[in-house]
Order: sequence, then structure tokens, then C-alpha cells
Amino acid sequence: MIAEAADYFALLKSIHQSIDDMTAPLTEEQWLRRPQENFNNVASIIDHVTRVEKRFMAAIAGETIDTEAGAPFRATAWNVSEIRQAWRDVLLYSETALDKLTDADLVKPGLTLRIGDLNCRQLIVYTIAHTTHHRGQIPLVIKQF
Repeated sequence: MIAEAADYFALLKSIHQSIDDMTAPLTEEQWLRRPQENFNNVASIIDHVTRVEKRFMAAIAGETIDTEAGAPFRATAWNVSEIRQAWRDVLLYSETALDKLTDADLVKPGLTLRIGDLNCRQLIVYTIAHTTHHRGQIPLVIKQF
């Protein structure tokens, strides 16, 4: 893995670990609990982050994944075991995508998002920022228990 991608992956891995540390002691019931009607639950947050990370990393790897990133926030039921497994799997998927990058790949087109056209470097940074943003929601949900 090139040095820049290794640095990005180390940061993403650290964020994943902090989310794992926060969610490890939670019961399945706590993963599913919505502390207030207008709050997301932990399951929907993790499901959403996983879908987005997989879609973004797929684009970086030159693949296309069709997923509805907002679906977890509209769902009324969640499979916690499947969400946990997908969460574990997406970090490995991200590592594989980043491992294949060259310096030249970092400036190739990544995705067009609402904020505009992002090259692969920008998409990696945006992925990290997105995961970090939602990481911040988890303690707010947990505090409501």
C-alpha cells in the first residue's frame, strides 16, 4: 500500500475501532432502541455508514455498487447480526481497495456527490469525514438510554 493510502487506512481503522469500542458493550435491544422518535438507533447509523463506505470504496476501486444509503434511516426493522457482519467486512473491503491504489490513482475521478466531483483522494477523505460524523452520533444515542 502506498504511504498516503496507508495513512488514510490507519485513520479509518482507528475510527472503526472507536466505534467498535462504543458499541461492543451494547445489547441487541440497545442497538435497536430509538431513544426518541426523531432519533436514529445505533443499528441504522452503523448500517448507513457501512453502505456509504462500501459504495465510496467501490468507486475508488473502479467498481459500482448500487445501494440505498438512506434506507436504514427509513427502516422499521434491522438485523443486528447482519449489520455487525457487514460493518466488519467493510473495513477489510476498504483495505483491499486502498491497497491497490497508486499515486496516479489518487487524482483519478472518484464520484460525483452533492458537493461536486471528487477525485479518489478527495473521496477517501470524504469517506473518513462521513464515518467520523456519524461516529459522533453514537454517543448521543447511547446517552439517551
